[in-house]
Amino acid sequence: MNDAKTASNTTRAMAGHADPTHPDSMATVTLADIEAARHRIAPHIHRTPLLGTATLSRMTGTSLSLKAENFQRTGSFKVRGAVNAVLLLTAEQRARGVITLSAGNHGQGLAYAARLFGIRCVVFMPENAVPTKIAAIQGYGAETHFTSSMESLFPAMDSYRQIHGLHFVHPFGDPAIIAGQGTVGLEILDSNPDTEAVVVCVGGGGLLAGIALAIKEQRPDIRVIGVEPVGAPVVSRSLAAGYPITLDRVETIADGLAAPFAAPLSQHLIERYVDDVVLVTDDEIILATRLILERCKLVVEPAGAAAVAALLSGKTALPINARTVATLSGGNVDAEKLKRLLSFPSPLC
Repeated sequence: MNDAKTASNTTRAMAGHADPTHPDSMATVTLADIEAARHRIAPHIHRTPLLGTATLSRMTGTSLSLKAENFQRTGSFKVRGAVNAVLLLTAEQRARGVITLSAGNHGQGLAYAARLFGIRCVVFMPENAVPTKIAAIQGYGAETHFTSSMESLFPAMDSYRQIHGLHFVHPFGDPAIIAGQGTVGLEILDSNPDTEAVVVCVGGGGLLAGIALAIKEQRPDIRVIGVEPVGAPVVSRSLAAGYPITLDRVETIADGLAAPFAAPLSQHLIERYVDDVVLVTDDEIILATRLILERCKLVVEPAGAAAVAALLSGKTALPINARTVATLSGGNVDAEKLKRLLSFPSPLC
């Protein structure tokens, strides 16, 4: 965790473990949980492809494959954990309904899962959320509520949760969510058992925690690296602090990685299994998004390009020609944002 350990100190610690942003500190996730989740969710999700790319391999100095979760149902990996979490609800929890907070992708995943099983779903979002993500959540039948910023989401959501008795599904700290996201790691090893490194985009850390656990429990020799935006470094700062922290402000073009707080379980797993967490700038993310579109003919949202951005910048410090997998975590970018991204001068000029 070289880069993570030198990150600046915490801005503000979260409240005690009674806070729903802190799932049960005694909860855990095992490889068996991830394997069970794979069988449980299989009828409801896609097994996404691992795509080789000669151009990006050459540009990154690796033998690179892309785990294309932008082809996943709802357009991101988030549906894996959401379906797993909903399938594990008790009858009483299903009757009450579920609630969460999201910049968009987790909300879409939970709304989709709730619709599958006829469960009420409420999603709190920032007012500046991507319009297509809002429309998708509403299209799956969920109720949406809005606050002025990511930082104000939790208090508003928690107040509503208490009044209406809904069950909170944590976007990245719930054991069922992490187990579902970990199925990405199982698929990577199934598709490419010769993998030497996996680079994973990081928001709150649920995907990184799940993939790292799934891979390291079977192949501890594989290097696992997380990638955060400079403007939303909650996981690396939490690692430096030694406990989950809350950021006073998040500011990044990668809205899907703009988690304002960390969670104990995901942080514990990241601390145990992840080799390093590195930071990328918005400019580096934009460059990667453009290259993935222009050279791989794949549309990803900025959050989905962060892992490739770290490889292009050399921040992962991997050996030359290392057999590497980068996650494309989602493709839910609206037309206006894509237009703005494409308006930048070509990174190849």
